Order: sequence, then structure tokens, then C-alpha cells
Amino acid sequence: MTIRYLLQSSVAVLCFAALAVAAVGPVYGQAAKKDKLPEPEDLTLETKDGVSLRCTYYPGTAKKASIPVILLHGWEGQRSEYDGLALALQNLGHTIIVPDLRGHGQSTVAKRPDGDTETIDPEKFRQKELEAMVLDVERCKKFLLEKNNEGECNIESLCVVGAELGSIVAMHWAAYDWNKARLPAYKLGQDVKALVLLTPLGSFKGLTTRDALANPVIRSKLSIMLVAGNQDSKGLAEAKRMHKSFESARPKVDNDPDEQKRKLDLFLAEADTSLTGTKLLGNGVRVGRGSVPSYIANFINLRLVAKQEELAWTDRTGP
Repeated sequence: MTIRYLLQSSVAVLCFAALAVAAVGPVYGQAAKKDKLPEPEDLTLETKDGVSLRCTYYPGTAKKASIPVILLHGWEGQRSEYDGLALALQNLGHTIIVPDLRGHGQSTVAKRPDGDTETIDPEKFRQKELEAMVLDVERCKKFLLEKNNEGECNIESLCVVGAELGSIVAMHWAAYDWNKARLPAYKLGQDVKALVLLTPLGSFKGLTTRDALANPVIRSKLSIMLVAGNQDSKGLAEAKRMHKSFESARPKVDNDPDEQKRKLDLFLAEADTSLTGTKLLGNGVRVGRGSVPSYIANFINLRLVAKQEELAWTDRTGP
């Protein structure tokens, strides 16, 4: 097992040790445990291009301080793979939505322009169809924006978790979100502030991370955690390649411990396993003294919960 904070100074190592200790237990939303959590809700959202997107929504309990999180599965996966992580994050006060990406799980029906419906066949997916998964994430974000305006979460602190193919989709959508024009009186995007990438892929069926990795916001501004198994040579190599690309674009952090804890925002976690993707979330997979879900929870706490003053809630109701 190896955990590598992507700075080599001794102070950075101490900061990582502090994160590792915190990751062993809950870090946020303790009060939520005293009351029964809201039941998860299954719902159907229609995407811009007519896909009936089946999702599960886990209402948060921290209201305007609740961190919204979108969880994206991999190829041939489904939203149920995130049940454990979604419940764990909801238990910490966060607001979670988990879609079956188009062509997967129960998201297999789309409305045609003539009003009829058709069945989505993922076996026919090529690059164009995979790129359209960005619209699935965008629809989830729109739903969370509505919840923000109802005072149920803080869209300014949005986090996206993606596994394997979902990691590519997450990066593509993050670039899409940050490339939206900012109107003088209305903010359209620039909401995603953190990404968690489980066994990140460099490419899949022609869909690559090349443009996303070249995006200056993703390269240098978003908080990012990459997770891969140390016995998965291919997956770990890709995670290391990706982190090196991110690291090269980020400013060095000085040796002050407080500054380290405040600014350190790029992490690579090597789990003691050969498992990949959402299987890294299993109970038997360890990263140091904690599980992968506990490290994800603490990453969200460190990079989003602790920055609520900087990422203050605002009413984003459109004009």
C-alpha cells in the first residue's frame, strides 16, 4: 500500500498524515446521525436530447451548507454500484445524485424528435454517443441547481466522482461547465470545484481525456483526487501519468503547515488491491488506515466543507 501526496516536502507529508488520521472516521455532519436520514428517491430526468435518465437522489441534511455530489459509474455499470458511498456521504450531510448513464441500467429509453421513443443500444455506442453522456451530467447538475435554489444544497461546492469511463465523462463535463459564458447578472456554470477519479482512463472507444487535460481550469484550479489499485499496473500507470500532468500546471505550496493544509489540492491514493473502478469502494479495500470511501469523504471535507466561506451559497434562480 502506498499513499502519495503529490508534493515531496516533509510538511506535505505531515499534512497527508493528518488527512489519513481524519479519514478513519466521519468528518462532517455528525448531527445528521441523530435523526433518521431522508429516504433515497428514485426519479426520472429528461436530458436535453430526450433520454429518460433514471437516477437516485439522496437528500442532504445540511441545507445551504450541504455539498452536492454527482456519482458516475463506468462502462456496463449502473447506479446501484454507488449505494454504499452515496449513503455514507448522505450520512455526513451531503446531497447526492446518482444516474444510470445513457444506455446503462434503467436509462435505456429516448424520445425521438417525432415524439416516438426508441431503445438505446450501448453496443452501438461510439465516440459521439459517449460524448453525449455530458448531457446526462448536465441534467443532474440542473436538478441540483433547483435544489440549491430551494435552499437544500450549495451548488457552488459541486463535486463529481467518476469511475473508469465515468472519470472521462466527469472531466469532459467539468470542462463544459467551466466553459459556459458568465452573464453580468447570472452565473451559468463554473460550479464544479472538485473531482474524484477512480481508476481514471486516458481513453475509451475514441473518447479521450486529451482536451480535458489541456483545459487550464482542470489542470490547475480544481481539487482532484485520483485513486487506483497498487496491484493494477495499467490503471496505476494511467493515474500516475494523469497526476503528473496536473502537478506540472500547479503552483508549489510553501512550507508553512497551515498554508499546506489550505492549498494542497492534488492527491493520488494507491489502494492495496488489484480491483478497479467502483469495486475500489468495497469494504475490504484499504488505503492506509481507512477505506476508499473514508478518504473520499475526508477529501470533500478538506476541499469543500472547509471552504464554505469562500464558496458561499447564493440564490441562482434565473432572470
